Amino acid sequence: MAARFWPPSGMASPVTAGAARRFIEHVRIPLHRDAYALALSSGLTAATGLVYWIVAAYVYSPHAVGVNSALIASMMFLAGISSLNLPNIIVRFLPEAGSRTLRLVASSYAAAALLAAVAATVFLVGVSAFAPKLGFLRGHGSMQLWFAVSSLAWCIFTIQDGVLTALGRAVWVPVENAGFSLLKLGLLVGTAALAPVYGIFVSWTIATLVAVICVNLLIFQRLAKTAPRARAGGLIVLRDRAFARYFAADYVCSVAWVSACNLMPVVVTAVAGATTNAYYALAWAVSLPVYAIAANIGTSLVLHGTMDPPSLGVLRRQAAVQGARVLVPIVLVLIVGAPYILALFGGDYAERSATLLRLLAIGTLPYLVLVLAVSAARVRRRLRTAVIAMSSQAVLALALVAPLLDRFGVTGAGVAWLASQCVVAAGLLLVGSRRREGRRRA
Repeated sequence: MAARFWPPSGMASPVTAGAARRFIEHVRIPLHRDAYALALSSGLTAATGLVYWIVAAYVYSPHAVGVNSALIASMMFLAGISSLNLPNIIVRFLPEAGSRTLRLVASSYAAAALLAAVAATVFLVGVSAFAPKLGFLRGHGSMQLWFAVSSLAWCIFTIQDGVLTALGRAVWVPVENAGFSLLKLGLLVGTAALAPVYGIFVSWTIATLVAVICVNLLIFQRLAKTAPRARAGGLIVLRDRAFARYFAADYVCSVAWVSACNLMPVVVTAVAGATTNAYYALAWAVSLPVYAIAANIGTSLVLHGTMDPPSLGVLRRQAAVQGARVLVPIVLVLIVGAPYILALFGGDYAERSATLLRLLAIGTLPYLVLVLAVSAARVRRRLRTAVIAMSSQAVLALALVAPLLDRFGVTGAGVAWLASQCVVAAGLLLVGSRRREGRRRA
């Protein structure tokens, strides 16, 4: 009787075969394929990043972890404001560049690198005022030079993923980030004896330089030369006033997000000290890849919405469903497993940071609402609401963190972060609802 219900050994059941076929068809849709490739990149980064920070937590003291985290966050902040939001601009406009692809990529890198060098110099000159806890940089000439070079390299590193995505090669992004993460981990172990205080920063930044060199050899020698022809009138948009307004508005969005993410560790260090920042930094390191998954879904929406603007509404709904299916299970795992995950770093981290990690994980769900709203606005080139939303989130988070740290300890940083995400997401949903109602009445 069993033979009537089950296929012969080695053959898939009709249900399994149908599910596999539907999955393959699902992944063949470019929006989903690129989003999953970018999400896979985030997953690989999360796995290797978890191991990286576990090793760092055991090799270095919480104070050293906090100091290095503040250094990395400062470097990322300077690179973020110097990148001119080119990771998003490139995804939006590079597909239209055609034969000018190489020139546009090279000029983008050059402009961002120059600004990063200037920003790093200004930061180092005024570090005692900007970040007093990092004032030790003033006494180390070689460390200052390395910090400046690293800021420049990280600036290029953030842009090159956008270049790969815009060239239709998002599948290379997980390969790049896996290589970067594994190299970073290997260097962390290798530099522990040679750089007992700043080995975390050194390993992170050497891996960044290697990734930048390898990826851009691939881009300039192979990928950019096979870019598709530009559509008629493609990059004329780069010369008009509308693009200038778009660029300025999108840059404000980018700076707001970079500030919210990378100034938080600096504020925590300034208010509560490097050790408290270590407890914040490792919880953030665990949750950050989940935010990257949401951001990558938004990046895929920008790319494919730009290619097919009339389908933007459908694509946005597909991206929302896809994002929820990916994020909700991960958030549930982090809520339940927070103390067990953080115990891998040491007992103190599990005790002090578990609630913080839960709050940061929950924050990815309202963040998805924010990401999709901003991504749709980028495609439509109407960014007023996006600017207000991103700026409000950054201001709320950074304004709330100091008083809440005093009240709740490191958990207060998570309360500030989640509150800012929820307030902004609720506002966006309300605005969207009113607009849809207005269109129905019209």
